[in-house]
Amino acid sequence: MVVLATASAPEGEAVFSRWGRAGVEHFERMGLPARALPVRDREDAGRPEFADAVAGASLVFFSGGDPGHLSRTLGGSRLLSAIGELLDVGGVYGGCSAGAMVVGAAGQPGGRFSFGSGLGLLRQEVFGVHWDATFAAPWRAVLRSRVPRGCRLIGISERSAILGGERGWAVHGGGRVEVRDGEGSRWFSAGDEIPGRPS
Repeated sequence: MVVLATASAPEGEAVFSRWGRAGVEHFERMGLPARALPVRDREDAGRPEFADAVAGASLVFFSGGDPGHLSRTLGGSRLLSAIGELLDVGGVYGGCSAGAMVVGAAGQPGGRFSFGSGLGLLRQEVFGVHWDATFAAPWRAVLRSRVPRGCRLIGISERSAILGGERGWAVHGGGRVEVRDGEGSRWFSAGDEIPGRPS
């Protein structure tokens, strides 16, 4: 598996290296071999050796940081194509914070935490993160109002994770997950399953 700390690159080399190292150590503690790919910018995202590393992986994991930078770096890149191909053959995408935000649909731009950062790997889902954090309160309503037509919002609280994909998501951890669509808002806790989108 590969770990990419791309979203943290604007914060400097020390932060970028720390995120990459933390990701590798996390997976290695579980007995899973991992390596960090030093993808910092658009030039790196176009390098064939990094795309090849993703193509040969079972899981690609993106750290937190700036979702806008991550989206601008990956959008339309060779690396993003490799990630898409990995998912097509059953590979896994994982991410926290910015790494989780960008997997969903693209939406309206409007600031660092806008849905304009989505890469469209999951075209009908929009992901919000840190959903129960105090600092998130001012922009939760803004994010809810910017969900593109035909998409649903999945707001993931801290200490929570969702595992699954377009056929449904299992909720894990100590927080809750909000799902908001045309029918209103529902909340899910650990052990619950968020249904997939109708085909």
